[in-house]
Amino acid sequence: MRPLHYHYLTLEQRDALEQRLRANSPDERHLQAALQRLHQPDYGVCIECGKDIAFVRLDADPEALHCSDCARLPIKL
Repeated sequence: MRPLHYHYLTLEQRDALEQRLRANSPDERHLQAALQRLHQPDYGVCIECGKDIAFVRLDADPEALHCSDCARLPIKL
C-alpha cells in the first residue's frame, strides 16, 4: 500500500477543477464520483508512479489518473 500523499492544490485550483467537472460530467452519478475523487487527499497523484500530476494536465482533464510520463507508457497487460 502506498503512503498517503497530500497533493498541494490551491483552493482556486480546486474550485476551477470542480467547475470544469460540473460543466462536463454526463450525469449526476458520474459527477458525484468525480467530485469525491477531487476531494480525496491523494487527488492529483499518479496511480502508477506516485508523482504529482501537473495542474495543467489536471486542468485539461480533471479525471486524469496518470502523470504525463506514465500516460505515455504502453498499457501493461
